[in-house]
Amino acid sequence: MDKEQLFITSYLLPSADGLDRSFTLPLPAIPGLKQCGEFIVQGHLDTTYSTNIITKFEGTTGYRLVQVYKNTEDRDKGIFIRLVGTMSLVSKGYPFLFIDAAVSNLNFLTFEKEGLSTRVAIHLPQAEPEQRKFFFDKLTSLASRAGIAFDLKDAQNLPEFWGQFWTARFDGADFDRITALRSMAWTSYDCFCKKIQAKTDFDYLPVQEQIVFKNAQAEHHIFKKMGLSVSVEAQAAFFSMLVSGI
Repeated sequence: MDKEQLFITSYLLPSADGLDRSFTLPLPAIPGLKQCGEFIVQGHLDTTYSTNIITKFEGTTGYRLVQVYKNTEDRDKGIFIRLVGTMSLVSKGYPFLFIDAAVSNLNFLTFEKEGLSTRVAIHLPQAEPEQRKFFFDKLTSLASRAGIAFDLKDAQNLPEFWGQFWTARFDGADFDRITALRSMAWTSYDCFCKKIQAKTDFDYLPVQEQIVFKNAQAEHHIFKKMGLSVSVEAQAAFFSMLVSGI
């Protein structure tokens, strides 16, 4: 095969989607969801690989959902943080809703290796305080009925408009509770959007700039403390998928 023919057939093959689909979760019951894009982002730094499978969906009622399955792992050290169904959800004219779902064998406070655990954090940046309270009250009511304990935590090192995080932690890899909380968060957000008037000129730039540039830089350093090497560029690419395309 000559060089030109080799170029045509073999130049750059598409990245492989290596996600084991038996671990994917059912989507929240958002009306008319249709997949409209899939992205694969991979970063490799030192002995850490960070692979992201990101899918974008749009619903018939105006909701846009981005879902992430991610593995940040150093196999030499035997440590990882895996996002299992992390989501951003938004309806134009309303604040973003973020549902972070991580299964890991690392302690997020001490940065030491530990047994497997699941952490879910739900946040609604740019909502007014009374709006955020309405959303969290609805979410808390649903979670309490399901016997899910939670905490409200201040968002350290983030701007005031970010507000608090609604958080829950479970032992082991608790896919059922991630699924349940994704559904509860969607139900609460739908109630929120039906109660609050949309802003036709809603400015998403503060959240976009914060998460893509500043959070990516901060998480690069946090990963390093945990013994993982993830470039700022890889984190920024992942975050941009969550908050672009509005």
